[in-house]
Amino acid sequence: MAIKSNLEKHTVSWLKRQDAEGKLNKNISIQRKEVWDAEKKSNLIVSLLLDIPIESLLFEEAEGESHNVLDGKQRTLTLCAFVSDEFAFSPKIRVKALDGQSLAGLKFSMLPEALQNQILEYELSISILRSLDAEERATVFFMRNQAVALSKIDLSLVMLGEEAMDAFARLCEHNFMQTKIKLTAPARRKHDDLRILLQYLILCKRVSMGFSGTEIMSFCDDIKNSEEKLEEGHIQAVLDYLDAAIEEKRQYLKLVHLPMVLLVAKQAREKEMPCDEFAARLDAFFEGLDENGEYMAACKSGSAKRGNVQTRVTIMEDAVLGRKAKK
Repeated sequence: MAIKSNLEKHTVSWLKRQDAEGKLNKNISIQRKEVWDAEKKSNLIVSLLLDIPIESLLFEEAEGESHNVLDGKQRTLTLCAFVSDEFAFSPKIRVKALDGQSLAGLKFSMLPEALQNQILEYELSISILRSLDAEERATVFFMRNQAVALSKIDLSLVMLGEEAMDAFARLCEHNFMQTKIKLTAPARRKHDDLRILLQYLILCKRVSMGFSGTEIMSFCDDIKNSEEKLEEGHIQAVLDYLDAAIEEKRQYLKLVHLPMVLLVAKQAREKEMPCDEFAARLDAFFEGLDENGEYMAACKSGSAKRGNVQTRVTIMEDAVLGRKAKK
């Protein structure tokens, strides 16, 4: 597999124009969501004003003279957003003034014209790859990012492949996932919603596994290689059942509990347990938890270990379903 590319030079002004014309796809499935905070964004812009070279961007040719952003999404988002006046320099910025001009709190339009032009005319190095297939795209992303601080879940996106990732993206948009579970915006940006669904599938299909990053990556690789089938309709049905059962957000619907909640919901649905009865049993289980009991101990340090995962599963099954349920 030979990856062909051309190294091109383009200004920030060109990048902004491409974005305004809808020619930059910054949301391919294997990419991370926007994760940079205001301080990181601000320091990138100052790097341009100081003429500090920034790492090259990696784009892929797409239809209609457009490009997929394969690597450099955070930089691309930051540059396009700043010159569009979407955020101001953070007070925590590393360099707080240039040529006597204080920067903190200023947006692009508030900068002196000379500094605006310096940003717009800054020349970016962009490697443009020919159009790739899904396997090539995943390989390029993985190899490009293996030396940087991506989390195991970020790399798991590559393992999943585009078709599976698109299915998970649809599932993460389900009303239950969006409005009922207790996840912060930063947690969603770190793909904790996707992590919940993957952990649930591990409980259904790989009871000998835990929830470590390495185990999740291995499971994702199996999905991509078709060793594990992703049944989107099955997961959708469980989410529908939970959405009907739980009318509003519950405090206990957080990452450490949710894979088990999905599992017992699946089993309750298969038993044709009424939604309101399931909700009442689930509420009673969490209301009656002993903070020093076995279940809560399995939620603390080492919660991703197989033994602690299975302890939580068994205790919740016994309490909510009234028996040790078979998976």
